[in-house]
Amino acid sequence: MRKRLIRAGIFAVGVAALIMAISMLFVVADTDGADLSYRTLDLEATVQSNGDLTVTQHIDMKLRDRSDDDGDRPWKQLYQQYTLNSSNLTDISDISVTNVTTGETYTQIAPQTPSDISDTTWNGEYANHWYIADVSQGESDPQPYEPGVDGLAVSGGSDSSTSASSKIIEIGWNIPATVEADSLRFDVTMTLHDVATAWSDIVSLQWEPFGKTNQVPIGTVTGTVRFPDGVDEDTSWAWLHTERTSETSRDADGGLRFTAYDVKAGDYLDVVAAYDRTAADSSAVTRVITGDHLDALQADETRQEQQWREQQRAHAIRMVVFWAASIAIGVLLCVIGLFGVRKSLEAARYRGGIEYWRDPPGMSPASAATLIDVVDSPAGDLDSRVMTSTVLALAVKKAIAIYPGPASMYAGIDMSQATNPVGLAGMIGTDANRLAAAKQTSTMVILPAALNDETREAMGLSQSESACLDLFIAISKRVGGPVFDLKQMTKACKKWKKGYESLGSFTTACGNEYALLGATRSTGGQAAAAGLVGAVLGVAMLVVNITNGNLAMALASGLPVLIVGLFCVFGASYTGLTDAGQEHAGRCLGLKRYMQDFSDFSDRGAADIALWDWYMVYAAAFGISERVGKELAKAYPQVTDPTWLDSHASGSLLYWSYRPFGWYGYGVGAAAGAASDGGMGGPAFAFGGDSFAAGFGDIGSQLNAGFAEVRSTIQAAAPSSSGGFSGSGGSFSGGGFGGSSGGSGGGSFGGR
Repeated sequence: MRKRLIRAGIFAVGVAALIMAISMLFVVADTDGADLSYRTLDLEATVQSNGDLTVTQHIDMKLRDRSDDDGDRPWKQLYQQYTLNSSNLTDISDISVTNVTTGETYTQIAPQTPSDISDTTWNGEYANHWYIADVSQGESDPQPYEPGVDGLAVSGGSDSSTSASSKIIEIGWNIPATVEADSLRFDVTMTLHDVATAWSDIVSLQWEPFGKTNQVPIGTVTGTVRFPDGVDEDTSWAWLHTERTSETSRDADGGLRFTAYDVKAGDYLDVVAAYDRTAADSSAVTRVITGDHLDALQADETRQEQQWREQQRAHAIRMVVFWAASIAIGVLLCVIGLFGVRKSLEAARYRGGIEYWRDPPGMSPASAATLIDVVDSPAGDLDSRVMTSTVLALAVKKAIAIYPGPASMYAGIDMSQATNPVGLAGMIGTDANRLAAAKQTSTMVILPAALNDETREAMGLSQSESACLDLFIAISKRVGGPVFDLKQMTKACKKWKKGYESLGSFTTACGNEYALLGATRSTGGQAAAAGLVGAVLGVAMLVVNITNGNLAMALASGLPVLIVGLFCVFGASYTGLTDAGQEHAGRCLGLKRYMQDFSDFSDRGAADIALWDWYMVYAAAFGISERVGKELAKAYPQVTDPTWLDSHASGSLLYWSYRPFGWYGYGVGAAAGAASDGGMGGPAFAFGGDSFAAGFGDIGSQLNAGFAEVRSTIQAAAPSSSGGFSGSGGSFSGGGFGGSSGGSGGGSFGGR
């Protein structure tokens, strides 16, 4: 039973892993299919007292091979584009770019598109430099841009008459020609000018590090924002606008921290912040508007957050209900299934008191092979053990005979009348060619008694043995005589179109014979039903959670339910023992244990060759032929003595197994295999063998995003305290929400 459960566990994990891998293909295709992606983007921003924003980006990016039919297209240039607007971002300066992967700090160069420039020229003249350009007229026509000179004038203030204007600025850096890279890390620093606006009561800003035009997916975005000295948590307010799963928090000094997960192309992220104007010197802020703004800002952010939360609440409720219901049902099904597995295995377990059984078990070898499969975990394929043990039984009952070597080796000898195995052994052992041939195949002989109805009836063949004999008689007719070797047999069976009928008759006879024992009954229905439904539910949990981008819940809930469900299906026993089956199983198990431990018995008496022939038959049925052969040799060393064998065992199955010239290359199992598989038999040991048969991106980010979504979804699904919405009020807690976009920057990333 232990082997069954281990095997079931391996199958369950393997199948579940395959299903999970197939499901993950959709995630990979959706989130990591871009040629260029940011694995992580870590932002450090500091608001200056004059309204500027100093930003450092720590970027870890992935470049895919984008070769096509036209040839290689290596990566040569990476860039970020920002929109200058006189109302929220007038200039970008103090730029620096460091290749963290190589440790090299890039220097500035004039903008240059990499098209039509050879890799050698590019690497020698342009690589390892950064540039800034005005691309308002298009990326193909970059114009020089000089920070501090070509920026815009501030507009939007109370006393300003300057009309709003805009430019698109590209900050890029040239890298050596690169076909692909799993990880390239850069630090990019810049100062964004005139981002903040000073009101009578507060200084406010809305910073957008990347906007809706960005087409580069990002695995995880993290960020910190620092206010000017003097500003703390009590004198500042902030909100995070993003539609992705996110988390927000504040430091003790009032600094902001945020994380956003699984950013897709077209997603935006905005930080809206404000601080009390009296908490820090704001006299240097260029854009000034008369009037208070905090109340209006809080009201507007609260309205946006409320609207977003309400939109998400219905979906969140559905997801929480799905998680709770699917997990509860999944656990229940797993418990029912596991109890069903235990119940089915108990039904298949022998509970009697028979420890050893010294006689044949009172059933045909075919039935014994089938029954041992229910209560034990025998070696070898069941069909092969059934066929092999039945063939050996026919040999013991003198319906057939089996000799080593090809049929041609016995030319001139009437094998149907061969009664001198000793002479045949001497003939083989004294000729090197015959000795080699004896190890390559076997010759089968259908004895005359098996072809005569009266003498055949006297053999007392069981139903399965009789059907097996009919099968070999049919094969002999195709070969052309009752004496044939396995190679001849294989050739004859290859094109036997109706051979399945004879084989089917044998299979039917075995089944009918076994059914008449009344030893077993059907079990395992509870385990199969609960396991199957659980597995289907597990797949549904995987699909729903992965479709919603929550890999964490897929792994934490769907995968376990799927594995346990499959384990129940694979691990249950679908055949249990009846009361009669308990007695039959006890005899089979007792005989198996007796043969395996035979050399330990001191009261075994003289060797009973006839009984040991039957032991060999049932050893084949139980899949323990090699062990039994060794036990016999340990108990009776004389079986390895040629003289003793010639004198006492020349007419038994033991004879050809222990005869010293070593007929172990081919055996009865090969014959059985040839018959059972239509002529495709292979090498197997005779009586000394152990078988008579013839022989997607960042998984860590995905998990973090998933667990964060679980928390935020449950929070979103919870009803508000008084039936209305209670917003964050600028406390920067509870995660982001899908508020307005279009803040300073509107960053868009890319590569060429």
